[in-house]
Amino acid sequence: MEMDRFENDYYYTHFPDPQEKTFQYSTCCGCKEDIDVGEEVLDVYGVCVHDTYDCLFKAVEAKRLIAGEE
Repeated sequence: MEMDRFENDYYYTHFPDPQEKTFQYSTCCGCKEDIDVGEEVLDVYGVCVHDTYDCLFKAVEAKRLIAGEE
């Protein structure tokens, strides 16, 4: 096991070099695009979603309504 903190998988996954290729963390459940390590995400019902209203609404299939109207 490599004990050098700058030469192990954990370091490269959680602290990627901005000059190198980015690592994919997951796929957004709302827009279906890749989420890279370091992006802000929401955990909604156990799935990852970009931290935007559009992606959140798509992920939970929410609708915008005016209160009191059908």
